[in-house]
Amino acid sequence: MAVLVYGVFAHGAEANGAITELTRNAPEHPAFAVQSHGRGPLDGDDLPESATEIGRNTVIAMIVGGIVGLILGVVAGGGFDIMGLTPGIGAAGGLVTGILSGLLAGMMAGTRRPKAPLVEAAAELESGAVLLTIEVTDGGHVDLVEGILAEQGATRVDRC
Repeated sequence: MAVLVYGVFAHGAEANGAITELTRNAPEHPAFAVQSHGRGPLDGDDLPESATEIGRNTVIAMIVGGIVGLILGVVAGGGFDIMGLTPGIGAAGGLVTGILSGLLAGMMAGTRRPKAPLVEAAAELESGAVLLTIEVTDGGHVDLVEGILAEQGATRVDRC
């Protein structure tokens, strides 16, 4: 699973130095994909998936949809006189329909909000700071990326 590492720089020149180092393919590290953000608010559609709440929100929508579908399916199966519809068949159909409806609703209803730590870091952008976000796919490189950001003068380095 990818980890998002981010750093806040007071000035763009420092951020450019970090971008140069992180995107350079060197023997000690591979080239990393770096996104630079100079103004807020952050748009979740422009961020990598590991920087957003889409997974958590979609799962919540699927659970709620499944529960509502299950209840409606049991009520329809037991309360309506429809040929061949039993409470068990209604429950199964309602559960599947509810889960799929929750999946669709969760993915389409603007759940790509940036994670809370990134929103806090983006608040510093109003003063001219620059936020760098780096999606690190290999967990062994997370400390390396954090170290590079700190060496280049980041005022705030963290992961989420």
